[in-house]
Amino acid sequence: MSNNMFKSFAAMALLLSSVSANAATINFIGVNANEVDVSSQLSMDVTQVGNNVDFKINNAAGGVNVFIGHIYFDFLNANLFTSLTQTGQLGTVSFTGDASSNQNFPEGNGIGFNTNADADRNGGAANGINIGEYLILSAVLSSSTDIVDLLNTGGLRVGLHMQGYAGGGSDSYVTGGAPSAVPVPASAWLFMSGLGLFGIARRRLHR
Repeated sequence: MSNNMFKSFAAMALLLSSVSANAATINFIGVNANEVDVSSQLSMDVTQVGNNVDFKINNAAGGVNVFIGHIYFDFLNANLFTSLTQTGQLGTVSFTGDASSNQNFPEGNGIGFNTNADADRNGGAANGINIGEYLILSAVLSSSTDIVDLLNTGGLRVGLHMQGYAGGGSDSYVTGGAPSAVPVPASAWLFMSGLGLFGIARRRLHR
């Protein structure tokens, strides 16, 4: 009985350690200096497990009171996403994703930005990502690839269209700021958890 339990723990630990996961926080820079620079209040947390990726787009509190009205994705492989949907939010944020789109990213022509997917807000300004709010977009990839690596090397760019400036203008931001430190991949945490299970099983075997 104890040997069977030990084998079950071992199999579970090996399965968990095989899960591929990656995560990082990506920053944004302004495309043009049309309006007040709000790059410091914009960030995107990216979490990938296998072919499933979550993009959490943040408009931090304490900055300029403008909102994200449209999100654009430019990638080298035009079929990178098979789906793009909203799966979470803070506030009244409401967007519809399109995994295959050619919508124009405002000010994007000057940086060679070609839209392959996008997410647009449903309705008025209240449904955008206003200050202190966030949106989670979940994408399913058409093939296995490291999204964080693509973001860091320029193989994937994300553009944000900022609206609601006091003078009625708008501005655009794109990924390209220095990424924050990448946390320990989830697979490593799972593997260490598996090792903990080994220890428990061993202690029970030797009692």
